Amino acid sequence: MPFRRSLRWIAVVTVTASLAAGIAAAAGPDDRAAAEAALREIDASPKKDVTAEMAARSRAALERASKLRASGDEPHARLADGLARTWAEAARDVLRAVDVEEKAQTARRAATDAGVVAERERALLEEGIAQSGRLRAQLESTEREAKEQPARTSAAANSDTGDGGAARPKAPPKAPPPPALAPPSLIRDGGAR
Repeated sequence: MPFRRSLRWIAVVTVTASLAAGIAAAAGPDDRAAAEAALREIDASPKKDVTAEMAARSRAALERASKLRASGDEPHARLADGLARTWAEAARDVLRAVDVEEKAQTARRAATDAGVVAERERALLEEGIAQSGRLRAQLESTEREAKEQPARTSAAANSDTGDGGAARPKAPPKAPPPPALAPPSLIRDGGAR
């Protein structure tokens, strides 16, 4: 029996140690590495000012984890690493949300501009259609008037002058020139010579 107890005890200790080592290995370095990677991504972003407070809290938690690890408090150091990772990932998510919001704003602006352009083009199209209709009506009216006029039978109407045979106005008759005035010497003697 004592042998079985010692085997159980060894198994429990081994399982507990392996679980603790697995948790420490999974939580400690991965959280710290993930937080540092996220902070590097944030620092590379041109909009890092938006997440300055969150990044500062993440860095403070990493610093606290380093101090706790140096003092030998590994469990609390892992918790601080997890907190740093949480702050860093939250900051990275905020940066991504800002990027998505800017893209959505650009798309919204482009859609509005496209709507304005489409409305303007529709108005121009309607104006063109209306003008075409007015011109067509004028053309039909002119053709109808031409058909309703009586046929011209005169030779002048059928000439090739290009004016459609319209009568040309005659020039008014010329008035006779005024009589010439005689020089004064002729007038005195009565005009007899």
